[in-house]
Amino acid sequence: MTSQPNNPATVYVVQAQPKGFSITALVLALVSIVFGFTLILPLAALIFGIIGAKKEPAGRGMAIVGIVIGALDLVLWLILGGAIFALFATMIGAGAVLTV
Repeated sequence: MTSQPNNPATVYVVQAQPKGFSITALVLALVSIVFGFTLILPLAALIFGIIGAKKEPAGRGMAIVGIVIGALDLVLWLILGGAIFALFATMIGAGAVLTV
């Protein structure tokens, strides 16, 4: 009779950690650069990045990149919007008439 060893093999199952919010933040930030400056995409990237940084430690790097790019896009959008508003306000104040 042969005896079997008493130490059974231990199997460790490692589940993949969720990274959905972090990936979404990064993708939205990159899409907002490629498809122009809009208000919704960088704002959504910023929100998803903050949520991803808090809830998903495995995707923290992607979330931070999404936050940074989204914030930069948002700031550039606000600067561009302010410049266009100032241009129109100056034109109206100078008496320029806009015709279509």
